[in-house]
Parts: sequence; structure tokens; C-alpha cells
Amino acid sequence: MKRISVFLLVSLFSATLFSAETFPVKEMLQPYIDNHQLPGIVTVIGDKDNVLQLDAVGYANVDEKIPMSGDTVFWIASQSKPITAVAVLMLVDEGKLDLDTPVTKYLPELNGLRVAVKEDENKTVLVPVETPITLRHLLSHSSGMEWVPLLQQKHKIDLLPFSKALTTCVMTPLKSQPGTEHSYSNMGVNIAATVVERVSGTLFEDFLEQRLFKPLGMKDTTFYPTQEQQKRLAEVYAWNADTKTFKRVENGQLTYPLENRQIRYPEAAGGLYSTPNDLVKFYQMLLGEGEFHGVRFLKPESVKEMWKKQPGHLPQGYGLCVGTGGGVFGHGGACGTDSKVDTNLQLVYLYFVQERGLAKNNEARTAFYKIIREKSKQE
Repeated sequence: MKRISVFLLVSLFSATLFSAETFPVKEMLQPYIDNHQLPGIVTVIGDKDNVLQLDAVGYANVDEKIPMSGDTVFWIASQSKPITAVAVLMLVDEGKLDLDTPVTKYLPELNGLRVAVKEDENKTVLVPVETPITLRHLLSHSSGMEWVPLLQQKHKIDLLPFSKALTTCVMTPLKSQPGTEHSYSNMGVNIAATVVERVSGTLFEDFLEQRLFKPLGMKDTTFYPTQEQQKRLAEVYAWNADTKTFKRVENGQLTYPLENRQIRYPEAAGGLYSTPNDLVKFYQMLLGEGEFHGVRFLKPESVKEMWKKQPGHLPQGYGLCVGTGGGVFGHGGACGTDSKVDTNLQLVYLYFVQERGLAKNNEARTAFYKIIREKSKQE
């Protein structure tokens, strides 16, 4: 009985402490909508157990006046990367993978990789790999791999299944020796997903659905949004300099129709769609050191490994598919979404927008984070 009473008191305290008055987010964001600087924004603030505040301003579709909401579907782009890292770490926890074992143990096709070394302006030579690539290298962007395979640089990111994309990766020389520098690589993250698929014997999209999305209750998170989900899709907007207003733009990185599994394939580094109501659960699980609502997904030490700077001797603040520093870790997406796990404040905070180069987006997002940190310090 005492435990129940304490739990109720903590819950009531949290609800009182983190109220709309504590975080006046909507009041801060609304002018960006009223002044036609941003089309629409959704923000979420939560602790490891509860959503404390969700605010939605503006429109998912400006022309049709469809308002933003917690169920609006967003292309989360590179926020797919932390989800891929969790899939890898699940298999690490089970003893099926090791972060520091050469990745060729799982994908022997990669034995033929070479490093491109420019000897002078007119001569580039291929040299052997000195340090074998590991999953740690792949997830921390220190593998030396290109951003995407050379044969895919002018194509859609969902062009090939992992099994065939692996061939194009083998044909692409490394930019640097593994572990010697950071270089952002979608290719490396997709290779890590290929390992998950190979070792688990399950298609990557099915692995995520069975092991992560369904248990977390992330019902709208998918590589293949249905027709119903697409009706809730936040359109992407850029600025039209001629008309001084927004213009809707197509996501040129993906193949349409989005629900067609016959012509498009999962992109582990940036292909997922999700909603604010869904994605907050993923980050709450990470804040809970791998546990959410009594269900354990990762060991606490695996979550801590995820947000530890990797590899330790390089200067950039990057963990396993998350940016990290000062007790805060998370990731952003190409169209403006961004999420943080703040271990200092014991909060998660997520920002959702779909834009291409709108000048005020960084300002609005920074102001949102500032409200949380300043108000939390006052309490």
C-alpha cells in the first residue's frame, strides 16, 4: 500500500511540476506560424514513463488546412539510425553479435574491401584495410565508408534490398582506414542492418516490427506508410522566393507509391516514418536505460554504450548512431525532426517539422530546447 501511495504522489508531483505553465511552448512557437515562417510544428516532452506535454501548432498540409497533431505522420529520415543501433544492440545483448568483432565474420562478402589513397593529384591507389571494420565502426561513422555506395549516389535511397546493396558496397573503396576519422555514412548504417538481417534470419523491417515497434506500441512507425497513414502525412515545405510563401515539395529521396513493397526497400539509415505519439516511446525507453513500462528491450549497459563517445580517441561527439555530449544524446532528420534524451533533466524532448531550408527552423527548435532547460533549472 505504501508503494502505491508513493507512486501516486510522484505521478501527481510530475503532473504539477511539468505543466503548460512550466513549458509555454505553444505561445513561443505560434508566432512562427502566424508570420508564415514555418508551416507547422509538433513538440513532445516526457519523462521515462509519461508524456508530460505535447504541443501542436500550424498545419501538416497548409493548402488543405489539415492541422498538426500527435498522430501526424512524419518522415523521420536519419532518426532511423538510432533505431538501427538498438536493433544491433539487442543482438549484442543476446550474445549473437559483438561490437568489436570484424564484420566479415557476419558478412564475408566484405573481405575484398580496399582503401582509396590519393598519392598525388593524378594518381589514386587502392591499399589493403589495416584494421578490420567492426559494428562499432559502422554505428559510429568511423568505418571509412562513403556516404552511400558510388553506384547509388544519383538514385533513390530505397532502390535496393540489403542483399543486393551489399554488392555495391563491396565495389566502393573506403575513404580512410577504419577507426582513423569520422565520416558520416548511411552506407555503414545499412551494412549494420544487413548484419541484423543475416544473423537473425529475419527481414530487417520484420525484426523491427516484432522486436521493437509492436512491443513499444509504435503502431504508425514503418518504412511503408499505408494509404490511411499517408492521409495523416505532414507535407514537406520549402520557401518560394518568387511568391514569398511556402511551396510543397516532393521527397525526392524516396520512391512512390510509398506503400509498395515490390518496388522500394527499407533504408535503415533514413527510411522510417513515424508520429510524435510513437517516437516518444522509443526515446522514453532509452531514458529508462532500456526499459519501458516494465518491458526490457536493452540492458542498461548497452544504452550507456550507445551514448558513450565512439571511438574514444576521435574528437567528434558521436556515439552509436547518436550525437552525444554533456549528458544529452539524440539525432535529427533531414526534414527538420530532432529528438533528445537528457539524462541530466531526466527528460526526453522531441521536435517535429517537415521543411527544406526554411530560414527560421533552427531558431524555433533552439528556442524550444531553451525553454525546457531554463524552466527546468528554475524548478
